[in-house]
Amino acid sequence: MLVLFEGEFGPRQTQRFIEEVLHVGHWSWDLDSGVMQWSRGLMDLLGIEPETVRPCYAEFEKCIHAEDRMAQGDIEQMLRSSIAVDREFRIINSSGRIRWVSLKAEPIGAVAASPNRAAGICYDITRHREELQLLQRGELRLKTIGKLTTSLFWIARPDGSLSEFLNLPDDMRWLTMMRPTWEQLIHEGDNEAFVAAWRHAIESRQDLSVEHRLRASDGTFATYWTKAVPWISPNGQIREWIGISRNLSESMRRFSSTGRAMTGTQMRSARAILNWSIDRLSQESGIRPGTIRRLEDIDGALTGDQAEVFAVEKTLSDAGIEFTFYPDGKPGVRPR
Repeated sequence: MLVLFEGEFGPRQTQRFIEEVLHVGHWSWDLDSGVMQWSRGLMDLLGIEPETVRPCYAEFEKCIHAEDRMAQGDIEQMLRSSIAVDREFRIINSSGRIRWVSLKAEPIGAVAASPNRAAGICYDITRHREELQLLQRGELRLKTIGKLTTSLFWIARPDGSLSEFLNLPDDMRWLTMMRPTWEQLIHEGDNEAFVAAWRHAIESRQDLSVEHRLRASDGTFATYWTKAVPWISPNGQIREWIGISRNLSESMRRFSSTGRAMTGTQMRSARAILNWSIDRLSQESGIRPGTIRRLEDIDGALTGDQAEVFAVEKTLSDAGIEFTFYPDGKPGVRPR
């Protein structure tokens, strides 16, 4: 044993020093007599003043949270069967403060004989449990938010390779079974642009934004818009990417014979995004300025004048505008 302090009480002082610094306590237990010996560190951990109790399992159990207790008989049976005990539980000290403690116990006995003694160590893991609960809460929140949308939330490694999906709908559970790569999921016609977008995002440490086709379980492809942001560590390195992929094929319906026509409000908004005047839109689309003004005054769907509406919509779309029609929301418009 390494002794840190000199003198007759050097070993004891070393033990005490280690227990105080690491918030650790150790104990021994005679399984036949039931007598236990506790170190000063264990008493501090339990919030018990020395000489106030006779060390035994019953006194130890009193400090354990009622929901985390394990019967003494079960513990003894495990140790007598040469099974080590490894548990985590809450303790309540005399001040009422709750701490998380990890216990590790090893059975001790003569060769070819059932163990009749045990030795163990307890150490405070409260901070670790608090950090774990914060992480679990954050993950639960993210998964709950994910249920509000059909978008896919996922994590990628620093090099952009796919790590895991956080909220998969039932019809996409197959992704958790095969652990696919982006190359397996992205349509081969979009793979080059997808890889280039990732390369630019990683090299520049900027957000990823790319549109692509993603494979479904039945082998078909749907159009997705994917965006990801880097999680950068204090030393400037990318730790991972947090991303979202939105199914445009389901959430967006373009102008078609289904009756989901562009609205006058969308037309005005699209022109504003492009910073086009009515005359500019007229020149680009071949539709008279008066007709454009009349169409823009209509807040609802432009179901009449389909030839003129289609010409204007195509012109705006070709200029980089995307018209969106969400089943649970109002028609929208955004840059492509």
